[in-house]
Amino acid sequence: MIKNFQLKKNITYIFLLIFLLTFFDLFKNTYLILKMNYEKRLVFNYGYCEKTSYGFVKYIKEKYNLKKNIHIHNDDKSVPYSASFYFEPKMEFSKDYLILLNYEDKKSLIDINEYNVLDKHQNCFFLKKK
Repeated sequence: MIKNFQLKKNITYIFLLIFLLTFFDLFKNTYLILKMNYEKRLVFNYGYCEKTSYGFVKYIKEKYNLKKNIHIHNDDKSVPYSASFYFEPKMEFSKDYLILLNYEDKKSLIDINEYNVLDKHQNCFFLKKK
């Protein structure tokens, strides 16, 4: 009787463990961690020029070696603020530059004609005031 109870208890634990491993995608997540490095995983999750556009912001930050924080405007209001990736609290914001993400001509609050386009990828822009 006690052995039968122990067997049922162990089987229950095994099923619970299998369910949790499957529910949290442990096998897929382990594979992605082993296959992709940290930067690729960030771009995979946050997008290059979609969603929060981590990849584009990183590209601009590295290419132009900016010494000030840049204002970032994302026309896609359903995603978190993208400046949190590279915000430096002790640095001031540049008044001349702007990173515009997920730009939609009809809906945007930013008039792109007021700026010179320094760099562009699909609907993401790095702009400088005229």
